[in-house]
Amino acid sequence: MRAPGPSSALVFKVAVLLSVVGCLAPAGVSASSSAIERFVGTYEYVGGDEDIEALDRAIDEVVDQMNFFIRGIARRRLRAPNLPSKEVIVDLREGRIDIIRPGQPEVSAPADGRPITWRHPEDGDVFQVSHGVDDQGALYQRFEGERSVSRNRFVLSEDGAALTIHTVILADRLPAPLRFKMTYRRLAPRPQR
Repeated sequence: MRAPGPSSALVFKVAVLLSVVGCLAPAGVSASSSAIERFVGTYEYVGGDEDIEALDRAIDEVVDQMNFFIRGIARRRLRAPNLPSKEVIVDLREGRIDIIRPGQPEVSAPADGRPITWRHPEDGDVFQVSHGVDDQGALYQRFEGERSVSRNRFVLSEDGAALTIHTVILADRLPAPLRFKMTYRRLAPRPQR
């Protein structure tokens, strides 16, 4: 299911779509430490079957637009890596945001939104990864690969106790964006810095 790379028209469409749904951080955004520190902590998945069933419905909506013969493969490839982690840990160290999901590779990138090159340790895929806080105060994690763009937008409740991660995935082999969310509850108090 891999193509040689996106066409310039596809890249333009992805950029426009991401801009429309608020998925690109404005150029030059530099998040303050206090804005990021709100997110620092450990969160436990609490979305239960409801979030997983919503993920399955979102995958079905996208996959049902694909050729009948590849739907099963596409469904499996989309579902497995997007199931919720039992925990999500967000940390800020030395100007970097670390996002840790036990059982998955840790991802660390500068807190100011500057992209870094990151290679997935299992499959070797290379991504430009950026972390930061957007103009609405949400923490973001953006992966841009040769054939896909994925954005996780972390939104805290006003009291800081609940975290909702909104995900949008665009790929040259998907006929439409895949959108879903997962819900977490803060476990550990935020470390004092």
